[in-house]
Amino acid sequence: MNKNNLLNDILDNRKKVLELIIISIILGIGVSFISSSLFDYLQIENNNALCLSIGLFLTLVSLIYFTYSLFGKRIFDKEINGFFLVDRENESLIDIDNYYYSNKIYQYLNSARIEDSAIDKKWLKTNFGNIDSERNNILPIVQEISEYYFLESLSMHLSEFFNSTQFDKNRLKIYERNDIPDILLSNQFLELFSKPMHQRATFIDDETNNSVTSFTRGDIEGKVTSSYKNGVMFKHFHLVLPNESKLLRKNNSTIIIKNKRFKITVRTLVSGVNTYIPVEFRELYLGLDKYDRNPAFVTTYRINIEFNKFSFLKSSSWEYYKWVDSFLYRLEKNVSEKYYFNTQIEWDKIYPIIKALQVKSTKKPTIKSVK
Repeated sequence: MNKNNLLNDILDNRKKVLELIIISIILGIGVSFISSSLFDYLQIENNNALCLSIGLFLTLVSLIYFTYSLFGKRIFDKEINGFFLVDRENESLIDIDNYYYSNKIYQYLNSARIEDSAIDKKWLKTNFGNIDSERNNILPIVQEISEYYFLESLSMHLSEFFNSTQFDKNRLKIYERNDIPDILLSNQFLELFSKPMHQRATFIDDETNNSVTSFTRGDIEGKVTSSYKNGVMFKHFHLVLPNESKLLRKNNSTIIIKNKRFKITVRTLVSGVNTYIPVEFRELYLGLDKYDRNPAFVTTYRINIEFNKFSFLKSSSWEYYKWVDSFLYRLEKNVSEKYYFNTQIEWDKIYPIIKALQVKSTKKPTIKSVK
């Protein structure tokens, strides 16, 4: 997987096109002097109309080309596919080692079930082993968790990105829990985990106060940004964005981030499509039975980025928007099934090694006869 450089590539192309326009103007002036001298030298009369026609045609073609080069490609689509495994025996998800997306949704689900009995009852309503029941009950819950995972990942990334002295804090806007009621109320995991600790019974129980583990984040002075107690989780939610940005809910599965430069539409989809997970990976890496029947489902993030028509004419302040490239790279790295197997654990390389060690350990030693 190559690192995403969508915005950087576009800005580089814009710079090249503008440089080419300047060079073309200078070249055009030079050519006009040459052609004028050539006509005079050859003593061609009545050349004004011919020159004007040719000049207008070439200028029009050049302008069309430059306009397309600068504004033609404004919409970009990206699809990131991850996966998760359902643990039918333990009626849960399987926590897959070294797979960040799986680790997080496993943690989020367990924490929510501990604190919220309604979520726990919804989950346990599933008839595990019945694929239709699993699709109807598990997938909507995991889709909400996956959307929360996206929002929390974006929150963390933006905090890190803008936590620098090069950015003017007056040009940034912070979205917190109360600023996004439409998104908050439509995602029960965001609503639950970001609810203030003083409103949650687990965190105000003095008898087990010593079991609280809290963390702070550098860009939020004086606030606890995350806390864990008896399996219950608190996550302070906030998004740092350029101050003209808007965070919107389009429908139950789609979120829009919109500003003066571009609009990002993110759809989180857990549709019930299965994916193939190697049998050897299940057995040797996850420690499951070789012929286990735990289903593996696909989680898809469909991302559309549409740049405003004239945003490329703006030459300044692009540094406030370059988080797009680094975030897409991080999201793909942490979610992509392909990246996980090919790069994160390099399964095609480590499986032969594991297999060779197994053969070696089971091979009987040769006993040489003594004469």
